[in-house]
Amino acid sequence: MRTVDERTAAVKMRVKELEQQKRQRQYRHISRLAVAACLVLIVGIGIAMPGIMEGLSGEDYANSGMMASIFYKGNAFGYVLVGLLSFALGVCLTILCFFLQPRRRKNEREHDDGGNH
Repeated sequence: MRTVDERTAAVKMRVKELEQQKRQRQYRHISRLAVAACLVLIVGIGIAMPGIMEGLSGEDYANSGMMASIFYKGNAFGYVLVGLLSFALGVCLTILCFFLQPRRRKNEREHDDGGNH
């Protein structure tokens, strides 16, 4: 038979385990949501890009030999747009990583502390 102190310790340990499982589920949901948001953003931009490019005149892209030149006839709208979108996606990913990193470390510390007792 267990004593009251042993039961109390077992209950506290179980509560910690359940809280840790709940946090892990939340992190998985956040990660899935972030991936889904990035995919929606990329697909949305991919769908919108032909409409944006239609708005440009055809003569801007007639010379395919110079397509990669940013300074080709002074029109750099497409390159600037892609650059800004890439930068925005990088900023979003960086913020997400900084948001998740401290929580992951805290969970690892709590998990290590829980395993030692």
